[in-house]
Amino acid sequence: MSKFERNNAEREQFVQVNGTNFVQNGKSLFLVGANYWQAMNLGMEIGGNRSRVLEDLAILKKYGVNNIRVMAASEGPQGLDWALDQIEKHGMTATVASRIPYHELRITLSNYWHWSGGFVQYVNWAENNKTPIPYPKGKDFDALTAYAARFYSDQEVAPKCQVIYRDLVRTIITRRNTVNGKLYKDDPIILTWELANEPQAIEGLNAHSILYEWIDSSAAYIKSLDSNHLVTTGAEGKNGKDWFITMHKSHNIGLYLKNSLQTFELSYLSSLYFYQDFASAHVWVENWGYYNSDDSSKENFDRAKNFMIQFLQDASDWSTKILKKPVYLAEYGLARDGWTGISKYDPAAPITNKNKFYKSLCDKVFELEKQNAFAGQAFWAYSGIARPTDPVPQWLGDPPHEPQGWYGVYDTDKEILEILKAHSEQVRQLGK
Repeated sequence: MSKFERNNAEREQFVQVNGTNFVQNGKSLFLVGANYWQAMNLGMEIGGNRSRVLEDLAILKKYGVNNIRVMAASEGPQGLDWALDQIEKHGMTATVASRIPYHELRITLSNYWHWSGGFVQYVNWAENNKTPIPYPKGKDFDALTAYAARFYSDQEVAPKCQVIYRDLVRTIITRRNTVNGKLYKDDPIILTWELANEPQAIEGLNAHSILYEWIDSSAAYIKSLDSNHLVTTGAEGKNGKDWFITMHKSHNIGLYLKNSLQTFELSYLSSLYFYQDFASAHVWVENWGYYNSDDSSKENFDRAKNFMIQFLQDASDWSTKILKKPVYLAEYGLARDGWTGISKYDPAAPITNKNKFYKSLCDKVFELEKQNAFAGQAFWAYSGIARPTDPVPQWLGDPPHEPQGWYGVYDTDKEILEILKAHSEQVRQLGK
């Protein structure tokens, strides 16, 4: 084997982009994912719950999940090294020749929202606590949203925020895992780096250019540290076509080479063409006012379902037809039935509409995947064997400021897990 062939074989272990699809080891890869961001916290040697992680991962693997989304950092201790190592161990097939992980990781580098520190904490540090963080009271997030937006829009604090942010990014990407000895930037178990969880659109003069400059320069910085892994924004895509394009377009950094390269060399450079390799989307029908989990009417469910289906179609069209990139749904969820007399936050509450919503969503995603117009989906969030009655912190997947048990999927939610398993088998056949 020549040096080039060896390097190309090593390169193919990493997930790459081919047109509007993901590929790995020369085959198309469609993702069936779970948000399990709390693995970083549960993986702590002291104060974590490693036995729970092992059991949760085993269940996810059983039901066909091949993608895990985790946070890279939060305030306080964390156990990301151990969690990464365990996800890899749970993710190897028995067929050694294929060596395709069941569990690819999406690592989110920061957070627009306050529940893991994130942007508001950077702003607070940058101005030396001049203005206290306006933590939300009830459902009013307006003050917090405006405060977090200063991270990239307020020139009095934004430059210092970027120094802090890039210090974190560099520390994570160049870190050597203390459990398995691998540099994060050289670890194929990591699928992508997300700039942040749900960076928000902003208002004012030059709003699009200000946000685009932060997104693309941050993605370029990550590529300068790590040419192996994909990069995406982590945005929801909820603000319409123009903002979707702004948040996912990218400078092209490799096409000028295209005419001078052999065809077999292009695959090596595919992830170098753009600082941002693919688009992300999140769909939250209740949070955005298209669903009421206390309403049992057919009209209520149909409104949510129809919005979701159109949202996925729009995200697909904007990404694959305009940007010519894959798109991946990184978050979605629905509450348990809230009209039965049992609290919808109770694991015992029925999940009639939740089951139907998951099935409809998986069907729509698969319809688009068959057209090479979608790359996968990940539900929010996997609660596994944990319960809201566990000692605090429960790490259910619902952020600490939200009702515990709102959107979680438990190990006993067999109907949903079977829906995911069936979807996983469908996309596995597509990837052959």
